[in-house]
Amino acid sequence: MHSGNISIIGKPNVGKSTLFNLLIKRHLSGETNKPQTTRHKIDAVLHEEETEYLFVDTPGINFNIRKDFNRILNKNALSAIYESDVILHLINYFDIDRDDTKVIENIKDMEVPKILVLNKIDLDKNKNKLPNILSKIPKEILDNYDEIIPVSAKDSENIISLKKIIKNYLPKNTKEKFANKISNKPNEFFAAEYIREACIKFLSVELPYSLHVEINKFEDEESIISIAATIYLKKKSHLSIVIGKNGSMLVKISKLARINSEKLFNKKVYLKIFVKYDPKWKDSESFLNSYS
Repeated sequence: MHSGNISIIGKPNVGKSTLFNLLIKRHLSGETNKPQTTRHKIDAVLHEEETEYLFVDTPGINFNIRKDFNRILNKNALSAIYESDVILHLINYFDIDRDDTKVIENIKDMEVPKILVLNKIDLDKNKNKLPNILSKIPKEILDNYDEIIPVSAKDSENIISLKKIIKNYLPKNTKEKFANKISNKPNEFFAAEYIREACIKFLSVELPYSLHVEINKFEDEESIISIAATIYLKKKSHLSIVIGKNGSMLVKISKLARINSEKLFNKKVYLKIFVKYDPKWKDSESFLNSYS
């Protein structure tokens, strides 16, 4: 059988998490149209056709922001490539820019198979732009990759072909390496991520990046999981926004997070969310260490 690690890397907002969820056939990584939805490396195992894939979703690599938090996210994303048997570099096929080439600079010397995945081909309704795009990509860029494949994560186009290409490059093993495992992340991690994803979906553009979610209680019983969580906010004025009139926004956030948790855990979930003001949560050593 074939077995190995496949990291999905790229600049922010190119569809890495959507592709990751599509490949693993589960909703483990947050999907929104806003950048920096993914803050951690998230792994998941897929067993399919005598192949054991360990896919790793990564934060978008942002070379333009110098804050400590962003540097940590970049470090986490780039560290994934050193554990990879195959690297997927995802780009928007119609928008190759300097940030994409900077990612290439970080992977070009890696001695593992590299696949350039051209995403969002669904935006080209006539499918007549792709040959022109490929012709305009400098040869010195294309020469860094073992394969190039266009896909649409949104419409699942060419995903089966992508898996077949990946399989061809994975090492052969005599036995499974990741048996009976969905992910190396604990269930509490995904419960927190579902809450944060709901916040990103429902709140204004800047607010979700000023909050942090912690799980205070996770009790897994036979018929139900009881979860208590806290959303920490940097600005006191955001409290009323996250809670909403008569608690309406918090109910909305809780409902989506609970539904996603129940799908993953295959069990009823009781979810209670608290909201607190803490202007220093993003600067705390314990928070920064949680991403290292």
